[in-house]
Amino acid sequence: MPLPFIQKVDLGARRMMPFGITLILMLFAMTPTYITGLSHITPMYAFMAVYFWSIYRPDLLGYGTVFAIGLLEDLLGGTPIGSTSLILLVCQRVVFSQQKFFNSRPFALIWAAFALLAGGAALIRWVCVGLAGASGFTPFGTMVAAYGMTIAVYPIVAWFMAKAQMKLLAQQ
Repeated sequence: MPLPFIQKVDLGARRMMPFGITLILMLFAMTPTYITGLSHITPMYAFMAVYFWSIYRPDLLGYGTVFAIGLLEDLLGGTPIGSTSLILLVCQRVVFSQQKFFNSRPFALIWAAFALLAGGAALIRWVCVGLAGASGFTPFGTMVAAYGMTIAVYPIVAWFMAKAQMKLLAQQ
C-alpha cells in the first residue's frame, strides 16, 4: 500500500535534514563574528557536518551534495572555486573508506580522527587560498587558530547534530 502524500513529504524532509544542517552551518560560517581579534578566524563548520554525517548517516549525504555545498561556500566566501569542494570530498572519501574504523567507537577516538583530518583540511585550504587567492597566503598563525577553533567547537556541533539525528531520523 503506497504511503499517503503527507508521509512522503515528511520522509523526504527527514532525509534532507543532513543537507539542511550542513547548509545552515556553512551559511553560519559566513556571518561576521565582530569579536575583536577573531573576526577573520572561523571554524570549518561545513567540514564538521560532512565528517559527522559521513560517519553516522552516509546514505543521506552524497558526493554531489557535498560538492555543491563546497562550491557554494567558495562562491559566497570568495575562496578559490573548488577548494572547499575538494576538502569536503576528500573528508567524505576518507571517512567512507574507513567506515569499519568508525563503527561503534568512543567519541574521544572519533574526535581524535576528526582532529587529524581537520589538520589536513586546514593545511590544504591554506595552500589553495594562498596559491590561487588574490590576497596570497594568510599568516600561518591564522590558519592554526582556525584549526584550533574547529577542533574545540566540534564536540558542541556534533552533539547538536546527534540530537537532531536521534529526534528526526530515528523515526524513519
